[in-house]
Amino acid sequence: MMMLLACQSKETKKVEVTSKTFIMDAEKQQLDTIILGEKDTAIIVKDRLDTADTGGKKQRYEINIMFSNKKWPTLKFSEAIGADLYMVGDIDGDDKPELLLRPEWFSSCWASINLFSLKEGAWKLIRKGSMYFCADEYPLSKRIEKQNDKYYLLVDTLADDQFVIQKKEIKF
Repeated sequence: MMMLLACQSKETKKVEVTSKTFIMDAEKQQLDTIILGEKDTAIIVKDRLDTADTGGKKQRYEINIMFSNKKWPTLKFSEAIGADLYMVGDIDGDDKPELLLRPEWFSSCWASINLFSLKEGAWKLIRKGSMYFCADEYPLSKRIEKQNDKYYLLVDTLADDQFVIQKKEIKF
């Protein structure tokens, strides 16, 4: 069992979830909440940042993502100061959802795009690529494509100063 203690205004509240325990310091950490669907919510625990920090003040930048679904474990992701998430749904036929994560960083419109799947009680990275998220043509919700009973992750690259969308087959 996990207890999450969060202090925004020096008030402590207990929230029961079944993964890792976090004790939050409102001066050093903050929460982001992302609605993943009608029933599911993600809570991102991230460090508060100094306004002068551009990515070199700390040895490690890491986020922890907890879920309202108590059957889902915490997902720890390094080299991020926040995240955008999209619940893909079950694409591998195991009755468990897959999750797309685009980490936030200090600058740049380029980011990694990461497909995770619940395997043996943990989030496993299945496929990774790059995306240019400042262009909304392919937001996270449009980054998985099905073609002839196969799934593909749409990733972005540059070729001859042009954006190119590539399809990378997803294999579980």
